Amino acid sequence: MRSEKVPLHFLAPCDKIKPDDIRIEGCDEMLSAYMALIDSEPVRREFEKFYNENRRLGMSKAYSLLGNIQMAEDALSEAFFRLAKCFQKVHNLPSHKLQSYFVIIVRNVSVDMLRRENRTEEISFSEETIAVPQTEDLPDSDSCELAHCISLLADTDSEILYLRFELELDYDGIARTLGISADAARQRIRHARQKLSELLEEERRNE
Repeated sequence: MRSEKVPLHFLAPCDKIKPDDIRIEGCDEMLSAYMALIDSEPVRREFEKFYNENRRLGMSKAYSLLGNIQMAEDALSEAFFRLAKCFQKVHNLPSHKLQSYFVIIVRNVSVDMLRRENRTEEISFSEETIAVPQTEDLPDSDSCELAHCISLLADTDSEILYLRFELELDYDGIARTLGISADAARQRIRHARQKLSELLEEERRNE
């Protein structure tokens, strides 16, 4: 039984720097490079509009995670590059969903940069170590309970559930968004579903 869709939002406030305080260098040159990745002229115009409206939001999010202007600029550049490569497929999303999708890309690029900077390895989840149901739906529960438990998940778990169940991206689309393989995307979704199921069980036991 498919659970009622739960709206998920990831536009967390950035408390270190305000978008209007940021000056972004080389915007015009980079925009031309991104738009060259898009075949359709109308879609290129949509990308240009999105870029102009959201580049400061993206920079603010990257800086809030990285704390360094140069690294934040690099993260923003990579995030727009990833967005441009799949924009043809996601440009018809409602504006708030497309914005959330972009923020997720920025966050993942920034976290990847921090991992490389700190020489820490990303946790990998193998099929052998995760025993989860094979169903692709969210666990069966009412929308309020689901929303509450999703809010308790780690960012990486809640975001991948958002990509899969709210934006309804396939594994390849999620892989391109996060810069991982389709197999890794599948395993992360299973891991996130398992964590969500465990939280739901715990909430019910405590009722």
